[in-house]
Amino acid sequence: MPKPLLRAEGIICSHEFTRFLVQCDTEESFYRFPGGSIEFGETASEAIIRELIEEFDLTVSVGDLALINESIIEYDGKQRHDCTLLHWCKLNTESDLVQFKLHKECEGIKLIWKTIDELRIKPLYPEGIFEILEMKKTTERHHTIIRKTY
Repeated sequence: MPKPLLRAEGIICSHEFTRFLVQCDTEESFYRFPGGSIEFGETASEAIIRELIEEFDLTVSVGDLALINESIIEYDGKQRHDCTLLHWCKLNTESDLVQFKLHKECEGIKLIWKTIDELRIKPLYPEGIFEILEMKKTTERHHTIIRKTY
């Protein structure tokens, strides 16, 4: 039986909560927040910091937990169970506030700033995150559970 995958992602937003730094492919077929798998013995905060340095040469400060998202899906006949811990984050240097940044190892992956309205055009993962972004509150914690078959 497959085991759940534990992920950590950082919600990085502009000071005014008007733009969010999201990861996507070059076609921008969907958006998600930057991060990755949590390694054994690593905290979610440590994973976010490590992933952003490894993939984009970005340094961040990790803040409060925003959301625990459990996604239990079936896709092409295969079951998958992801648990993602999303934290509020801030870029450590203003020079990192560029329009977009390319992934260091995976061609075709980038980070790009998007407004909340721009994020509505294509799928944004994890599902259920829009309500949290619109609240503009970084002190509340949320838990969403998504069960779907694709």
